[in-house]
Amino acid sequence: MTRFRVLHLSALFAGLAASPAAGQVTLGAKVGASLSDLVFTGVEINEREARRGIVAGASLALPVSGALGLQVEGSLVERGATLSLLQLGDVEYAIDYVQISALGRATLPVGGSRSFLYLLAGPVIALETTCEATVTLVLQRETEKRPCDDEELNTPSKPVDFALAAGAGAEVAVTGRVGLSLDIVYTYGIRSIYDGELDRTSHNRATTVQAGLLFRAG
Repeated sequence: MTRFRVLHLSALFAGLAASPAAGQVTLGAKVGASLSDLVFTGVEINEREARRGIVAGASLALPVSGALGLQVEGSLVERGATLSLLQLGDVEYAIDYVQISALGRATLPVGGSRSFLYLLAGPVIALETTCEATVTLVLQRETEKRPCDDEELNTPSKPVDFALAAGAGAEVAVTGRVGLSLDIVYTYGIRSIYDGELDRTSHNRATTVQAGLLFRAG
């Protein structure tokens, strides 16, 4: 039994080393959808609803050693949430970012050399492009759009956010140079994006599903 396990592990690692992604540089164009949330502290919130947004960008996968590699992505992402505040009403926050991630990647071939699974994990930096709040007042029920740093809202946001991301995906080769991918990634904001003086915090959370068209360069 022990010998069988050793042989099984040896075959597994040999398969990893032979993965088509192990020695190839891959360029990709990706588009998908995200479900994001804002987690607040120091604010009375009656209800909270996640924001559905769009994600679009490009990726570059680089081999490092065997089945291990690095996946760098640049994307336009939509973040935010809708909050029901007791004293004010409903506030829908819409925050857009240019997001850059550098994720470690481990691949595992599946069903031969044309398809494989992969795991992703690493840091993310997001640069804010816009931050707006659509307010529906509890008494008037009138809707108006304001910047996040509006005096009445008092929710100024930091221009840079830092996060950690982890996820998994799959790739399948269509031809020798072209492939398709599908991945799901969870992003956990580690820095409060609230930039005011009050004793409160606000962190981004998001789950993203993306489909990609890949081009292998090596």
